[in-house]
Amino acid sequence: MEMTIRDRDDDVTYIVLSGRLDTPGVEEIEEPLSSAILTNERPTIVDLSSIEFLASRGIGLLFANCKRLKKAGHQLVLLNPQGMVDETLKSVQAHKMMPIVYDLDDALKALQGIETHLSSSPAGVEASVGDSQPKRAQELPSAPMADKGAWNTSIKNELSELEGLNSRIAEFLMAHGVPHRASYAVNLAIDELVVNVIRYAYVDDETHFIDIGLELDGDQLILRIVDDGRPFDPRKGPALDVHAEEREVGGLGLILVLDMVDALKYRREDGKNCVEVRVRLIPDAEANGPTNGLSTSSHE
Repeated sequence: MEMTIRDRDDDVTYIVLSGRLDTPGVEEIEEPLSSAILTNERPTIVDLSSIEFLASRGIGLLFANCKRLKKAGHQLVLLNPQGMVDETLKSVQAHKMMPIVYDLDDALKALQGIETHLSSSPAGVEASVGDSQPKRAQELPSAPMADKGAWNTSIKNELSELEGLNSRIAEFLMAHGVPHRASYAVNLAIDELVVNVIRYAYVDDETHFIDIGLELDGDQLILRIVDDGRPFDPRKGPALDVHAEEREVGGLGLILVLDMVDALKYRREDGKNCVEVRVRLIPDAEANGPTNGLSTSSHE
């Protein structure tokens, strides 16, 4: 993660973020970002145009700083999120708490309280999701057949394992030609579900191992996560229609996963939690917003 503060002549803090706002990225940027925003206590623009991936921990960081800045009487505006990052923000109705704009002039107007099209995508870009409900596909485009393959690994229940895991997963997805949307969904599921296991599944201080596997099966990408922690069904998250300002940030991860994937299944077997995530390999050129026919049924 990189953070740049741009000099301006007016009374505005302008911050540019670059990279991945996932759990490792937030660990790296949380303190300097919060310091830059709260030390100055001025109207703030956070430019997200160079953010390539956004998970709930990143949204939580932005929410927290927005709330603190509002208490000081100022606004925080998000500028120009791109593609799936934009869609991720809209899926949790982030615009209801933080204005989202796509032009610097609109950002400056929003900081002054001037009403503009705060949550509209720029002209020429297909609109993202406008609410937090999953969109059911009416007619799904034909999915591509990625190269058949499988990959498995085990990691320790430590957050430091995530960066290496993300790199290995990226290599697998790229090597097999997995479309960007499906890759994004799997990365999101990894960051949300595996982090939940690391943080909450174990009641002791011992080292445990989490088994993670990827498999390409026809027009689907399958992610499997197995852990020996306390029983927990990840499908039992908060309701998807809760207003963003009334929702606990900690529940955003499950909302994002449920909104992005095509099936999420869970079973408890031999003292282990077994989670299976399925994502259809929709071609990037044909994907138009979430095309998920979400199934949350458990295995028999």
